[in-house]
Amino acid sequence: MKIQLEIKLLMLIGMLFFNKVYAQNQKVKSILEKSLDAHGGENTISEIKQIKYLKTTYTYDKEGNIVKKTKQQITHQFDPYETEILSDNKFIKTNGIDIEIIKNGKNINDLESLNSAKGILDGAFYVFWQPMKLKDPGTIIKYLGEIYLPNQKKVHSLQVSYLKGSDTWKFYFDTSSYLLVATEVNHNDRISLIYTTDFNFRTSGVFHFKRESYKLTENRKKLALQASYTYDILDIVKK
Repeated sequence: MKIQLEIKLLMLIGMLFFNKVYAQNQKVKSILEKSLDAHGGENTISEIKQIKYLKTTYTYDKEGNIVKKTKQQITHQFDPYETEILSDNKFIKTNGIDIEIIKNGKNINDLESLNSAKGILDGAFYVFWQPMKLKDPGTIIKYLGEIYLPNQKKVHSLQVSYLKGSDTWKFYFDTSSYLLVATEVNHNDRISLIYTTDFNFRTSGVFHFKRESYKLTENRKKLALQASYTYDILDIVKK
């Protein structure tokens, strides 16, 4: 009798756990589907063959003064995949496997430079191509509920991590429009919150236009502005 009760209890616990996981997965799926629709629709976005934009980055000191301005012309191509970045006298490119670096007309092939370029290229694609990248295989997503950001905007919060990565991300979706309005990343215990303050509304999709990055303490207090970004779309080529 005691063994039967224990078995029933284990079955009940297992069923409750399964139901919780299932409900969690359904909530994540629903938010992503609504967000993709808000960003133009998965079918519409999948018709893009290539997108090119000018990214302008401003970095600030503790007093809020601009200390650096950087411009990068970035191109993402799909099927076959390629990402390239042109900035001043430097050109970097990847097809997802090989890395090419040309600086001042010369090819650069040392391991440190190649690893650095890969991080920059992968990061550029990951940041810009959201929320579409959240559907990639290997993406581990957990729904954290509805919260208020430091700017008092109410959002759905998704925690995102990867088996091969140490960074933990949080993606915040407006509870009304389901647009991706903020992203938070914890990199080596350094937490940054990046607001998307304006969007590029195009017939081919809705993309970042203006973003602002803030450094956060563990209690999520907003500190000084670290950087701001603008993404001016130059061209969109359809399949």
